[in-house]
Amino acid sequence: MRSQLKPASAAIGSESEYAVERRTRAHILDAADALRAEKRRVSYTAIDSNASKWRYSAVRAKS
Repeated sequence: MRSQLKPASAAIGSESEYAVERRTRAHILDAADALRAEKRRVSYTAIDSNASKWRYSAVRAKS
């Protein structure tokens, strides 16, 4: 399966196309990991640490 990614323009002549494609793909995966980590940090800051005390309140018996 050929990728539709363009290889880095600063490729050295002795470097194979495969090596350039691998480096480009590794860069894209690193960028995706960083984006996921940032989204995870943002979602973790939205969690209310005091929410559990309200979620698990005692159930009162009906008289």
